[in-house]
Amino acid sequence: MAKIILFCLLSLLACAAGQRITTIHLDGVQYFISRMNPYSPELNYFLAYQYCRSLGLQLASFETKEKAESMTTYLKNAGYGNYDFWTSGNRLGTGMFLWMSTGLPFNATFDFFENSADAIQAGLLDPVDHNSNTSPQRTARDSSSGAEKGCVILKQPTLKWMPEDCSAVKDFICEQTRCYYYNYGSIPVSSAQG
Repeated sequence: MAKIILFCLLSLLACAAGQRITTIHLDGVQYFISRMNPYSPELNYFLAYQYCRSLGLQLASFETKEKAESMTTYLKNAGYGNYDFWTSGNRLGTGMFLWMSTGLPFNATFDFFENSADAIQAGLLDPVDHNSNTSPQRTARDSSSGAEKGCVILKQPTLKWMPEDCSAVKDFICEQTRCYYYNYGSIPVSSAQG
């Protein structure tokens, strides 16, 4: 409850004061990284989603290996490799992982999960086609999904994907949407910079 109140107060302060937020421009996409902004709290998945939306952004989706590697390289070089970050990935309400911000399923040819074999053995991932199950008939009937290990983080120190309990408190990454707000203080960077 205290985190919700803190989130609401921070949102009101940002709107009332016209507070500028710091974003980065990486590979043609504008990102907000909560760890870079001193007034951004660590939040659970749902509050991180709402926080991004309150800024006119959305939780980040990584549909290509290049986009994921560019972000992880930047985070490591910027000194943020020791933190976990929420992405928009989840399997809430389905048996497959989707990017919440885009609605696209995780692609079977692009597996960025943290050591998938170890994750399956530890019970963090389903041994049944965790990354390429795109059959709507199967996912609509799947009742095993939920908030426990249902949301995807970039897991430190490798910053690969890992399912996590959606109620865990983490940092998060937001990205631009089609609706642009102009109160950003952007820093142009490349993934090699830190």
